Amino acid sequence: MGILIGYLIYEILVYLSIFITDGTKAQTFWENFGLIPVLPFAATNLNPLTTGAMWVGVVVFAAIFFLVSTMVSKITIEQLRGDDFFSVGNALSFVKQNWKTVFGSFFGLVFIIFFLFLIHGSVALLGKIPFLGKPILILASLFTPIAFLLGLLIAFIITVFISGLFFVPAIVSTTNTDAFETIYQLFAIVWNQPWRIVGYGIFLLVLKLIFVPIWAIFCLAGFAIILLPTSYLHKTYMQESLGFANEWLGGTLQKFASLFFQDNTIIFGINPSQLSATTFSTTICAIFITLTLICIAGGVVAYLFSLASVGTTLIYTILRKHIDGQNLLDTIGTVGQTEPAPLPIGDK
Repeated sequence: MGILIGYLIYEILVYLSIFITDGTKAQTFWENFGLIPVLPFAATNLNPLTTGAMWVGVVVFAAIFFLVSTMVSKITIEQLRGDDFFSVGNALSFVKQNWKTVFGSFFGLVFIIFFLFLIHGSVALLGKIPFLGKPILILASLFTPIAFLLGLLIAFIITVFISGLFFVPAIVSTTNTDAFETIYQLFAIVWNQPWRIVGYGIFLLVLKLIFVPIWAIFCLAGFAIILLPTSYLHKTYMQESLGFANEWLGGTLQKFASLFFQDNTIIFGINPSQLSATTFSTTICAIFITLTLICIAGGVVAYLFSLASVGTTLIYTILRKHIDGQNLLDTIGTVGQTEPAPLPIGDK
């Protein structure tokens, strides 16, 4: 659902910006890309408003992704703690209470990096002062060893920030801490367990490369199976519907079919570019096929992201166990939990 909401917001922003600036270009953009999300750095000859709308859409999608990833991590850790009935609604309530921590952690790291860069930048700006600039630069050169250490610190914090893109949702969901504690935990895992992060990250990537294609094949096989009877009894009707769905999806179906069939007419009946007219029933069928294909693609991407969220949650619990010996899977003593009442003397 998070991916679907982000996708819809992105497409609405893009097409709305095109209609506002020049509605005549909307048809050209539709013919080239259809409903396929186009990243701002992948498209050319776009007006600044559309490019800006694309970047806004990317930021919105990223924000939604981190919030949903936190929900998935929270469900994961609660199920591992034995609460198999922890629902999406419970996870949503958790995110409503802790979304500031998620974004605050990122903003905190960005602020630290910006502040440290500001020290170097201020020296460079002082060097532009007439007459005084060169003496200031000469004086600043005396502190080059200290500046090197500061640059090394910046490089380390940038590494922490990149790690935070993966681990912030896991840290927030498993520890239920504030932004400062989350940033501290990021520094702790990167400083103390860097090679475990790399090793587990590579292992998680291998799992994605194995299981995501398998899931995609099953999804495509299921879609092909439900179309078999109709394709056999109403071949022309289904081929025309698939042709229009391919057009609305920016030619993605045609490109995908070319991986398996040299002649696309096996699937579409005619060249999709030759489609010019359609009946009402064909249009309705093409609409629902297109929506189904978008949902299938979203399901595959969602599985990829869910593997990432669940995997980083497990990795973080292992890293914390190695760092300070804390078992995050133990419900006793965790945040939000209470110690059980002691048993009466004499009871086992």
